[in-house]
Amino acid sequence: MNTVTDMLETAQSYQLEITCPLGMENVLEQELHALGLVDTRLGEAQVKLKANLEGAYKTCLWSRVGNRVMLPLKQFNITSADDLYDGVKSMDWGQHLSETSTIAIDFHGTNETVRNTQFGAVRTKDAIVDYFVERTGDRPSVEKSQPDIRIAVRLKRDVITVSLDLSGDSLHRRGYRQSGSFAPLKENLAAGLLMRAGWGVDESFTQLVDPMCGSGTFLVEAAMMSLNMAPGLRRTYWGFKGWQQHDHRMWQRLNDEAKNSKKSFDDVTIDFKGTDTEQRAIAASRENIKRAGLTGFIDVSMSSFQDHDFELKNEPGLVISNPPYGERIGEEMALMSLYRQLGEWVVNHCDGWRFFMLTSMENLAKQIPIRPDKYTRVINGGIECRAYRFPVEDKFIKHDVVSASVLSSGSQMFANRLTKNAKKMGKWAKKAKVSCYRVYDADMPEYAVAIDIYGDWAHVQEYQAPKSIDPAKAQQRLYDVIAAVPSALNIPESQVVLKYRQRQSGKGQYEKLDTSQHEMIVSEYDCDFIVNLKDYLDTGLFLDHRPVRKLIQEKANGKRFLNLFCYTSTASVHAGQGGARSTLSVDMSNTYTEWSRRNIELNEFSERDHQVVRADCIEWLKSSEEMFDLIFMDPPTFSNSKKMADVLDIQRDHVDLINLAMDRLEDDGELIFSNNFRRFMMSEEILSRYAVENITKQSIDQDFERNVKIHQCWVIKHSKGKQSQLSNLDLFSSDM
Repeated sequence: MNTVTDMLETAQSYQLEITCPLGMENVLEQELHALGLVDTRLGEAQVKLKANLEGAYKTCLWSRVGNRVMLPLKQFNITSADDLYDGVKSMDWGQHLSETSTIAIDFHGTNETVRNTQFGAVRTKDAIVDYFVERTGDRPSVEKSQPDIRIAVRLKRDVITVSLDLSGDSLHRRGYRQSGSFAPLKENLAAGLLMRAGWGVDESFTQLVDPMCGSGTFLVEAAMMSLNMAPGLRRTYWGFKGWQQHDHRMWQRLNDEAKNSKKSFDDVTIDFKGTDTEQRAIAASRENIKRAGLTGFIDVSMSSFQDHDFELKNEPGLVISNPPYGERIGEEMALMSLYRQLGEWVVNHCDGWRFFMLTSMENLAKQIPIRPDKYTRVINGGIECRAYRFPVEDKFIKHDVVSASVLSSGSQMFANRLTKNAKKMGKWAKKAKVSCYRVYDADMPEYAVAIDIYGDWAHVQEYQAPKSIDPAKAQQRLYDVIAAVPSALNIPESQVVLKYRQRQSGKGQYEKLDTSQHEMIVSEYDCDFIVNLKDYLDTGLFLDHRPVRKLIQEKANGKRFLNLFCYTSTASVHAGQGGARSTLSVDMSNTYTEWSRRNIELNEFSERDHQVVRADCIEWLKSSEEMFDLIFMDPPTFSNSKKMADVLDIQRDHVDLINLAMDRLEDDGELIFSNNFRRFMMSEEILSRYAVENITKQSIDQDFERNVKIHQCWVIKHSKGKQSQLSNLDLFSSDM
C-alpha cells in the first residue's frame, strides 16, 4: 500500500478537494481566489485547494458554487476485497473520531473486485469498527442522516481514495428551500450561472429579472450575493463538527464575522423581480424568499412575463432564466413559441442589458433572436445543458427574425395549404355539426403530419419519416409546420399539441407520454367524450370512426350491444344514446376501461345497464355465453401485450376472432367489424360462411377522403337471412 496524500503536509496545512457542478470549475476557482484562497488547481468537476483549517472553514461557509469540501486522507491500490479492508483499517482513525462517534460511509464506484457499492461501504465500516474494537473494546455506530463523521470512499479502476466530507452534506442545501420543493435547479448551480453571467462581477447591474422564476432560486441566490450573505450561515449541520481536529472557537469567529459583513437592504439599490404563471411556483418562491430572510427585498408575481409591467429602469440589468426544456420532440415543438416570445420580449424591453439562459435544447435556443457571445456546458439534474449569454445590443440582435409573424419560405408554403384546407373543412364541419375533425393529412408529402381540430385546439401528429430522409431536414420541416399552424388555423400557440407517431405494440400502446393530465370534453351527435390531447399517443377519440359510431347509434335502439376492444367506449356511448337496452364494453387495458367508465358516467348512463369489463377479448369470447343483437369489434393490427394469452395478428387471426364474435350474435343480429391494417384481406372462409358487406367507402367521412385506407369496415350477418337483407348503404345518412 502506498500513501499518496497525508492529511498534514505541514502544520495546519490541508490538501482539499472542492467538488462542484460540471462546467463550473473555473467559476469555483475564481470564487476561492476572491476568498483569498489562491493555491488552487483545476480538476474535473472539482478544484484542488491547499489551505489551512481557516481556509477549509471559509470554503464551507462562503462557497456558493461548491458541492462538498473533501479532505483526502489516504489513497491505495486494491486487488481484492481484503485489500480494501486492510487499507482502511491501517489508517490512524484516532486522529479523526472516537469509539463513541457516529459514522456514515458513502462509497462510489465499482470494479471486478468490488462489484457493489453497498458491499464496499460495509467492508469500509467493518474495518473502521474493528480498528476501534481492537484498541478500546468499543465501537462507533452507524448514523446515516447526520453522523458525527461522514467518510467518502471513491473507487476508480483499482485505486481507493478515502476522504472526510467536511461539509457533511451538499453545500447547495442552504437551508432556505423547502423540503420537497419542485425546482430542479440546485442553488449552487444557480449561483455559478449568475457568476458566469457577470452577477457580482459587473457592478453596473441595477436590476435582475427572472421572467420564469419557478421557486425563485436565481432571485434568492443573486440577492444573497448582493447583500454579501454567507450561504452557509443558515445551515445547522456540518461534517466537521464531530471531527477530532475541529476548532470550535475559530468556526464561531468566522460565523460572527460573516454575520457582521451582511449588508442591510437599504445599502443595496438593486431591484429583484420575478414572474411565473404557476400558482404553485409563486407560492414556493415566496416561501423560499421568506425562509432566506429576504421578504420585501425580492418581488415575485403570478403573471406571464409578456403581460407583466416590470417598471424597468433605463439602466443596465440582467435577465436570467431557466425555461422548460422539453426533452421529447413534441414538447420541444410546443416550446418553440415560448422561447421566441421570451427572446422578443428581451429585445423589446431590455435594450443594453444582458440575457442569460439555461436550456438543454440547442434548437430552442436558436429561437432567441439574439446571437450569443458565449456559452457554457453544464449538467443540470443529469441533463446536459448549455448556458447562453446574449448581449442585448444591436450588433447581436437578429433583426430579420424578431417578428414572430415572419415565416420561412417553407412555413409560408405549408401555411397557405393549411389555411385553404381549414377554410374548406371548417365550412363542412359547421354544417355537419362536428367539432373534432381532421384538417390536414400529409397533403404535401414533404410535410408528413396529420392535424386534427378539437374545438379550439390543434393536435399535430408527425408521421415517422423514412430512413432515407435526412433527420435534420425532417426536423426543419417540422419546425416549419409548428411555426405555421397558429396563424394558419387562428389558434394560440399554447393550444397546439404535437406528438411523434410511430408503430406501437404491447404495453407501449397504453403508456403515458406525459403527466400533464390535459383533458377536455368534446361533443359528437349528442354524445360527450373526455379527450386528452397530451398524455397519450391517441386522444381517446378515433375521428375516422365517426360515421361508424353514428351508424351504431342509429342501429342500437332496443338492442343488446357488445363493444370488443372498446378503447374508451365511445361506440358504447353512441349505442346508449341511440337507445340500446344494454351495452357491454371489453378491453384489457386498465387505462382504457377506467376511461370508458368515466365516459359512460359523463353521459349519465346507468352502470347496471352499461357495463365495462377488463379482460382479454379473445379469452372473454371463448368463455362467455351471453348473446347480443349488435356487436362492434375494432381490434388492433398487432398486439403482444403481456396481458394477452397469445400474440394477436389481425390478418392471421381474424377468422377465429370473427367466428368467436358471431357465436355471441343472435340470428338476426349484426357484427360491425373494422381494422386499420392497410393490407388487410378478408378471408374467403368468412365471405362464404356469412353475409358480408364491405361498407368502407361509406364509413369514410369528408375529412378523411384523402386517406381512404385509414381503416376498413364490414357489416357481417348470419347467412340465413342473406336474401332478405337491406343494404346497409341506406343506413348512412347523407349529411355525414
